[in-house]
Amino acid sequence: MKERIGMVVRNKLMSKANIVYTCSNCDAQYPKWVGRCSQCGKFGTISTAPVTMLASTKVSVQSVPAATVHLASLGNQKVNYLATGLAEFDRVLGGGLVASGVLLLTGEPGVGKSTLLLTLAERLQQVVLYISGEEAASQISGRLHRLNLSGQQLHFASETNILSLNQSVRNLQPSLVVVDSLQTMYVDSVAAEPGSPSQVRAVLAELVGIAKETGAAVVVIGHVTKEGVAAGPKTVEHLVDVVLSLEGVEQQGLRFLRANKNRFGPTDEVGVFQMQEEGLLEVSNPSSLFLAQRHQGAGSCVTALLEGSRSLLVEVQALVTRSRLAYPKRATTGFDFNRLQVLLAVLGERAGLKLNFSDVYVNLAGGFRSKEPALDLAVCLAIASAYFKKPLPQDVVVFGEVGLGGEVRQVVALEKRLQESARLGFTQAVIGAVGQNSKIPSKLSLAVVQNINEAVEWVR
Repeated sequence: MKERIGMVVRNKLMSKANIVYTCSNCDAQYPKWVGRCSQCGKFGTISTAPVTMLASTKVSVQSVPAATVHLASLGNQKVNYLATGLAEFDRVLGGGLVASGVLLLTGEPGVGKSTLLLTLAERLQQVVLYISGEEAASQISGRLHRLNLSGQQLHFASETNILSLNQSVRNLQPSLVVVDSLQTMYVDSVAAEPGSPSQVRAVLAELVGIAKETGAAVVVIGHVTKEGVAAGPKTVEHLVDVVLSLEGVEQQGLRFLRANKNRFGPTDEVGVFQMQEEGLLEVSNPSSLFLAQRHQGAGSCVTALLEGSRSLLVEVQALVTRSRLAYPKRATTGFDFNRLQVLLAVLGERAGLKLNFSDVYVNLAGGFRSKEPALDLAVCLAIASAYFKKPLPQDVVVFGEVGLGGEVRQVVALEKRLQESARLGFTQAVIGAVGQNSKIPSKLSLAVVQNINEAVEWVR
């Protein structure tokens, strides 16, 4: 009798332990019921959700074995890309869109996500279905007129129900489906508001299923948080095949398209666009654009960066002023702040630059940003130029990685950087070590520096 009572008590305790209270709006979990969710602040959204313990139970039902494929028999099957007609867009993707692939495009409000996709739909010259839960047909039509786009192959629907979208895709059979935006769509079976984590996951899972079943490429516009990352749970980025981010400074007009995830291609390419009255235009020669309004005085230095398969020349600007604060100020735009702190320490310890009482500002012109190590030497020489108030020659390009010991190291793709520099008219290059088999353009004269002290003396 005692054993039976003990078993009943244990079963009740285990049943209570296997119940989790979950918020239907934000998926927050609680060990007991509460009236208000402490995560999202909603009332009446907490309900029970039983937790299954598969690890501790034996499955009595015999499962059907999964079908397996011998991978060696498949051979080398290449990905079939669908060229969009936008060379910069295709460069970032590695060749173009992929059938049955799902792409998530994020960016700040007003950066040009919808404009980019409307231009892409025009260039694609295939049937495109544009679903918008934020704008009406008259608004999209007016935007097409402003962008001088015909929209001949573009079909539009103002819809937020994912099931209706599913039927529209099956009836129209488009090559591309654009969903604007992920946070406005909803699934009937999920009891949560549109844009909540539960709805976002469910909607994206449905879109992935639509893409796999119909063979259409799906591009989804997603909102971003104040930190600039994709809004919603991290599962969003795991479900899709490609995650693109469109960045840029609104006042400058430049836009940079980057791939944060790409199952079918590279993640280090950068597409450059310029916002004009007629929409987003491709920039085929970004280096010339970045150097168009170059500063002529002290504190300016040109460097060659490697972004994917091409080299870009960017101006590094530095300003050194006497500080009026107890702790000197350091600020960066487009360059890693912590890396700047390291380089200032190296300049002070290895090259003798007294920057302890100076404010230092570093900027990559044109709104560009990069964390490439080849920037180190250019940043150091720009700071040294501003410190000595001595301009660098206008025809010199600088790149190299700087170590904590002050050594200047060789960078990858040296030849590609030098060739791009020579093509744009530069005649001098200050770099680190040079490989034995490196081919140097005849128009360039090299100044090879072994350490940061030699580089600063070259400026002095």
